[in-house]
Amino acid sequence: MDFEKLVITILYIHQTMDVVGVKGYVDRPKLISPDTIGWAILSVLMVLYYLGFSYINLVFIGLFGLVLYGLYHFHWKLYIFGATAEKIEGYNIYFKGTHRILSKSSIRLVPDTYHIIHSILYSVAFITLCVNFFIG
Repeated sequence: MDFEKLVITILYIHQTMDVVGVKGYVDRPKLISPDTIGWAILSVLMVLYYLGFSYINLVFIGLFGLVLYGLYHFHWKLYIFGATAEKIEGYNIYFKGTHRILSKSSIRLVPDTYHIIHSILYSVAFITLCVNFFIG
């Protein structure tokens, strides 16, 4: 298995952990939620990826780019630049059952462990896909 497939497979497994829930790491979302819809779309794309569908890498580049923007907008921008008390409280309530490697803050929204690893995996997958598609 090449590095690209390995990274995308690990990303898919990590995304699946969100949908099924892993006690002490990430809570399971409702049956119909943005997480489960995103996972269903990713599942279909994974089948096409492993079947060697033409231009699936380009679809992944676009999708992963959108996901990275969302991760930045909803998690990292508020960590880097700070957030209102209401946003911090809402985030901490919504993600109360998730594991944290960084402690909570009263002035910054601090992403939980799941979203830190998720951001790293999406970044590595996005960069790998771009390099392989445009250069290699």
